[in-house]
Amino acid sequence: MAAELDVSRFYARLGRLHAHFLKHRDGIWQGAGCLSLHRGQMNDDEPYLKSVVLHQYLFGWELPDTILLLTETGDCFVLAAKKKCEFLEAAVGKTPTGSSIIGLTLLTRNKSDGNAENYETLMEAVTAKNGSNGDKKKVGVLMKEWPSEKRESIGGPLVSGWEKSLTGADGLDVSDATPGLSLFMSIKEDSELDLMKKSSVLSNKILKHGFIKRIEEVIDSELNVTHTQLSGEIDGIIEDPSKINLKVPKEHVQSCYFPIVQSGGEYDIKISAQSTEKSLKYDIVTVSLGSRYQNYCSNVARTFLVDPPKEVSETYEVLLSMQEECLRAMVPGRPLKSVYATAVNFLKSSEKSFLVRHLPKNLGFSIGLDFRDPNLVLSAKNSIHFRPGMVFTLSVGFAGVPLSDSAKSAANSKSAVKDIKEYGLLISDMVVISENSKSGEVMTKHGKSLTDISYTINDDDDSSDDDDNGKGGAATNGDEEYARKVAKAPDNVVNGKRRSSRLESTNEAIQNAHEGTAERERRQIALMTRKNEERLRELARSARNKGDDGESDKAEELRAYDRTKDYPDSVLPNQVKVDMVNQCVILPICGNPVPFHISTIKNVVLPDPDSATYLRINFYTAGMAVGKDAPANMAKLVQKYAPYASFIREMTFRSLDSHNLTQVGVLTKPFYSRSTVSY
Repeated sequence: MAAELDVSRFYARLGRLHAHFLKHRDGIWQGAGCLSLHRGQMNDDEPYLKSVVLHQYLFGWELPDTILLLTETGDCFVLAAKKKCEFLEAAVGKTPTGSSIIGLTLLTRNKSDGNAENYETLMEAVTAKNGSNGDKKKVGVLMKEWPSEKRESIGGPLVSGWEKSLTGADGLDVSDATPGLSLFMSIKEDSELDLMKKSSVLSNKILKHGFIKRIEEVIDSELNVTHTQLSGEIDGIIEDPSKINLKVPKEHVQSCYFPIVQSGGEYDIKISAQSTEKSLKYDIVTVSLGSRYQNYCSNVARTFLVDPPKEVSETYEVLLSMQEECLRAMVPGRPLKSVYATAVNFLKSSEKSFLVRHLPKNLGFSIGLDFRDPNLVLSAKNSIHFRPGMVFTLSVGFAGVPLSDSAKSAANSKSAVKDIKEYGLLISDMVVISENSKSGEVMTKHGKSLTDISYTINDDDDSSDDDDNGKGGAATNGDEEYARKVAKAPDNVVNGKRRSSRLESTNEAIQNAHEGTAERERRQIALMTRKNEERLRELARSARNKGDDGESDKAEELRAYDRTKDYPDSVLPNQVKVDMVNQCVILPICGNPVPFHISTIKNVVLPDPDSATYLRINFYTAGMAVGKDAPANMAKLVQKYAPYASFIREMTFRSLDSHNLTQVGVLTKPFYSRSTVSY
């Protein structure tokens, strides 16, 4: 066996297990006097058996056909084949000073006598001193994996022979050690928490650079793919992260489960759900995926809304708020059931109390080497308390929520949401319980706000229902064309097909370097375009009513000075100055005076001073609505330069001398206020 045992880690963790067993023996360990923790035959179909995760925890590897006996006094016996004993030989006689573990005894499997001598040695250790006070002495075993007449093959001949020896002995009984082992392993060491954070980051990046990038490509190109095809692509990325340029060794990474992608009105938000062979619909899309990094699991799930009706968006906002409340309940000392109670109470106090009946049976589970620990689920009845170092998947969602006819009618005529009768929403995050935290700490950081997960791919057919001129739809369409002419903005149409600004393709290199910023900017520009076009349509109608000759369609460039020699003589390098004559404010940038025309200023704020005085100047910029109070010419300039220019949103100045900045604020406020009506 090429692997080596980490001896110090083995004894440290075995000592922690023994100490936990002694402390809670009469409680969650059900009065057992010793622990017989066996591992049966190799079975790749069940990677999360408690014996498997225990071996990964203690040894770093799985050792099939092995029996580990831990007594009350701290004696540890291991019965296994010769090669496995050779692997563990490095730990014999290396018990650390001060450890509660007395020693490690290795018993080599002996087929000649059917392990009769080995079983006798183990039985002597079991009966030598057993701390239970009942008539029968109890031995803690992994009951789910314990062989029986119906499940003899699960343990193999080694474990089955030991089971017969225990059950045939007088004065002995077996109890289930699984709950105690679950609680013990749920509290992670610092090294384990580090691996879980890395696993969470991996899942987060696969969601961001794998799934989201792919689904945007599918929607943009109007591709026909099935849910299972998408799931298979994501599973391939998990198994080989280099596909999304992640430098993670393939041997360190595995998929926790086959990713789940759902859409089209059929939603199962349980972790046991499966992707169907049906084609992806551009409506409400849920995705769940999980990755293992060095055997430590993580899980993340998100819902993506495509052309969502207001009713669906509002329900999603309720789900987000409910998750925040649940996180506040995940603190040390509170019972696990308080999370579910918090969710129910929050919904009952909200305007959507009917959502209580659409909650799942539990809101998550403990996670680590074991993907889902059934003894530590966030259900309505689990009375186990949160402890520092625990890690959970908090999975909140609604299933089978009916979509009203009014919501369907309010949706875009081309939206696929119109075809669904009910929908589901799901958000899952990794959460670690910290010592003095006021809420659980989320480790999967990918955005989940409404603006992060909403897509608009179908524009409304009618841009405006207003008819200020009283001339019906023809006048409205004319206003739209007139507004686009004023804005000099091309229609967002390619080959006769509308494409979403949110999903437009961008240069891949820039996307990889600035993906988060680029996404935000695209959303901001799309919103700014809609708001500004509404404003420009109003200006266009107003101009027509006044009989303008068309010259006002063009944006007038702003100019305060022709050259720097024209600056006022009194300008200092690091001083803010107002030039009333040339309608500008001169601001110091890196020691250089830079003039800003007064009409570019949205407002000026003088925050409450402390030891110094502050002056904040906000400017009109792309990526935000200009507003009705903005100068008409400024609105045109923002629309003109938005596609390619960089804008300054705000500048803040600090001075120990309050006189100058206060004077600038006083002089500037009426100055920029008058400029709003100067065009």
